[in-house]
Amino acid sequence: MERRILHIDMDAFFASVEVVRDPSLRGKPLIIGGRKGDVRGVVSTASYEARKFGVHSAMPLAHAVRLCPHGIFMRGDFSRYQAASEEVLAALRTVSPLVEMASIDEAYVDVSGSQKLFGGDDGIAAHIKREVRRRTQLPCSIAIASNKLVAKIATELAKPDGYLRVATGEEEAFLAPLPLRRLLGVGPRTGEALEALGIATIGQLAAFSEERLMKKFGQLGRALRCAARGESNSEVRLEHTPKSIGRETTFEVDLLDWDRVESVLMHLMERSMFAMRKQGLETRCVTLKVRYADFKTSTFSKMLPSSTCVDAEVTAALHKLLPKARTRRARVRLIGVSLSSLSADQHQLLLFDGQSAEKWEHALESVDRIRERHGFESVRSAKSMKLGKHVKLATPSLSR
Repeated sequence: MERRILHIDMDAFFASVEVVRDPSLRGKPLIIGGRKGDVRGVVSTASYEARKFGVHSAMPLAHAVRLCPHGIFMRGDFSRYQAASEEVLAALRTVSPLVEMASIDEAYVDVSGSQKLFGGDDGIAAHIKREVRRRTQLPCSIAIASNKLVAKIATELAKPDGYLRVATGEEEAFLAPLPLRRLLGVGPRTGEALEALGIATIGQLAAFSEERLMKKFGQLGRALRCAARGESNSEVRLEHTPKSIGRETTFEVDLLDWDRVESVLMHLMERSMFAMRKQGLETRCVTLKVRYADFKTSTFSKMLPSSTCVDAEVTAALHKLLPKARTRRARVRLIGVSLSSLSADQHQLLLFDGQSAEKWEHALESVDRIRERHGFESVRSAKSMKLGKHVKLATPSLSR
């Protein structure tokens, strides 16, 4: 069976969802990530109308305001975007059970076994576009190729609301004329190093001496050359365990008040743990992230005795890490927590502390059910409640 992989990317996803909710926003420069008056924060998504002015994701809001002062700035609603993402997933599963959600607005689908049923690549793409439109009213871009690498690159070229097919055997020819930076894995530093060798296109990289590339980059050189030739064996994974789950926020004003910093940290920790448990995971490593007013960023990590999904155990770890962050007498610009070394929630309870941990887990199951029904803020810790009944942070999705 010929291997065919479909890649779908929702166009300006958050902004498009807001346009469906409020059609009066259609055709206007829409910027999701914060209000125009917000001092801190970054752009989550910008509509194509806003992108014409140079606004793009991850750009500081203040810079976006300067580039597009007449734009419409919104904080957005992550729960609404998540619901739309689930509808997209349902649409993809109508053509194949082999679906891998790479992010909230992007997925890979192995459609190798669906060719006859839908009339080939073109029929499959047309069906998905219709189904996504029917369920969500949202535009999407699709590409189909023999592997995930080529399909993802092709999708970028199909945007917005387009479709592109790369036939098996034509991968290298398709990639050859594209700029070097289009190739996945070529970041700024690697790109500069390759350009110093006289390589400007993906085709030139594919034709370059493997021996010279390996001498310069080691095994990365071989991998880059294979990628440039359109070679990839990466499979569509049905279940994807994230490497880490975390939350962070930038303060509207740099803080020296560590009591408030700690309250925000506990709020972020609770949100991270809630998100982790929803995926049926537990953590073994806790990382505290601090960015100071001078933009120096430090991280402090602690391995736990065993994996856990209990807030109290992660809180204890953070309390051991906080004194390390406070050694600098500098104001804090950003605080965050990250949970890593994740695994399925199936750990063995400790011999002596087992009953206590089990009670905590049962209690948190009830807490999570209440949050699912009435919203996250319906149940919070005493430390988090110091922020008030309704938390307001510079990061929109963490303020509701």
